[in-house]
Amino acid sequence: MVDSAEVWRMSLVERRQQDRAAQTRDTILDAAAKVLFEEGYSAATTLHIQQVAGVTRGRLLHHFPSREMLLTAAVHHLAEVRIAELTAGVTIPDDLSDRIRFAVEAMWNITGQSCFWASMELWMGARTANPELREALSGVEHRMLGILRDRADELFGAEVTARPDYVRTREVMITSMRGARLAYTFHPRDPETDPSLGYWEAMFAEIVGSRG
Repeated sequence: MVDSAEVWRMSLVERRQQDRAAQTRDTILDAAAKVLFEEGYSAATTLHIQQVAGVTRGRLLHHFPSREMLLTAAVHHLAEVRIAELTAGVTIPDDLSDRIRFAVEAMWNITGQSCFWASMELWMGARTANPELREALSGVEHRMLGILRDRADELFGAEVTARPDYVRTREVMITSMRGARLAYTFHPRDPETDPSLGYWEAMFAEIVGSRG
């Protein structure tokens, strides 16, 4: 006969172990993202990340057997957390013009977050000397683009996303926003007054005003 109290106890122990494992994984990912953003790709060794995370070598390798797996997972983790935080609980305007302006500004803020710069560090590492990282990064880049696209669709809303040219315009916006952010490395300025904001708003206003 099965002892129900023993089954419950074992189930509780298992859940606690899973919770601890999840917490450890998040701690490692947070540390890896922090090192990437603040110190760059060359500093993001598994040893340094282990030290920043405050975990044992064995525990880190249990969750992430390779540096490439760890760094790409860290960028994706950072993107999901920061993008969710940025737009959580915001009130999206009902007026169409105001909504377009709001959506463009929100997407511009998203592309300026630490996850963007962390991903840039990985891109450079993959381009110059690490084919294994390049292969791993292709998957996370696809997922990150998916996050950006989904968030843009939600922010712009059905009236804009239903337009025939919306997808093309969205892709132009995301690509050009990323490029503009890179230029800030050499030509820093106030992102809140960037002249490109007006250009991006005009692109969406045009597709809404066009017939299709």
